Amino acid sequence: MSKLRPAGVAAIVLTALLGACLGSRRDGTTEAASGLSPVQLSDIPVPSGMTLRSSLNESHSYEVGQFRVADLHYFGTVPIPEVVSYMRDRMPVNGWRLVEESSGENEARLVFERRPNRAECECRLDGAVTRLHVAVRTPN
Repeated sequence: MSKLRPAGVAAIVLTALLGACLGSRRDGTTEAASGLSPVQLSDIPVPSGMTLRSSLNESHSYEVGQFRVADLHYFGTVPIPEVVSYMRDRMPVNGWRLVEESSGENEARLVFERRPNRAECECRLDGAVTRLHVAVRTPN
């Protein structure tokens, strides 16, 4: 019988830990046990030309019943006024009501509510790139 070397034991332990961090879904796919996912929320419209940034868990969403937490980061070359106009027009189609709006040079902020949830949309220019962060929360 051969002895396991420390590196072999470490590899086995690491494999077991990584396996414990993943949950198995009924369809055979896996997803992080935390329930976080980079999935786009169906009721948050995305302006054409903006791309969801999902590398390194930068964007994530979690929903259970009416409870929601999401941080969705988009980037593109769409001018800020076009992004703001699109969000202002399209969010109400999905039941969101605009409750606050502010803008400055190279940035804008829109806040929408659809009880019990709140969506804060912050848009800013970063060099030649337009960044849109949509934060959806269910307040306590």
